[in-house]
Amino acid sequence: MFGASAHRFELGSPLTDDEVTAFEREHGVSLPEDYRGFITTIGNGGPGRWGGAGPYYGLHPLHDWATSLWGMPEPNTLATPFPAEPGRVFSDWPSEVAPGDDDEPYCGTLALSDQGCGYLSILVVSGTARGRVTDNSDVPAGPGFTSDADFLSWYERWLDAVLAGATHFR
Repeated sequence: MFGASAHRFELGSPLTDDEVTAFEREHGVSLPEDYRGFITTIGNGGPGRWGGAGPYYGLHPLHDWATSLWGMPEPNTLATPFPAEPGRVFSDWPSEVAPGDDDEPYCGTLALSDQGCGYLSILVVSGTARGRVTDNSDVPAGPGFTSDADFLSWYERWLDAVLAGATHFR
């Protein structure tokens, strides 16, 4: 499977509930329950350069959440709703939602997995698409959401692809 040599199908130790609660309090968000449960019971990040067992080059640890941002995170970056949602087509993403030099088009999201070539899978944590997985697309129509209902569905689809012997995940 593409990226497996980076994470070797290993995950880092889970975070404690207190660590995740502190993160949520600091950023003014509640993480989607399935993702929160994953990082507190199964694993958080891992040994690879980009993280642990997961799609592409592996799952980023929670503390690398801002990797998908274009700029530096502000105190309210995660709590600010992500402007994209499934089915919404933009005429000129991201200038439509972030017209100023300091505007952040990927507010309300955290980095999940590095796809390579500067592209990332990201998890929406604030906004109408909360809990959905998308990417940091630079196409004018905007980010492409996966068909998965949530983080766990996305992760399980990757596991199914691995077990089926697929070499790439999409």
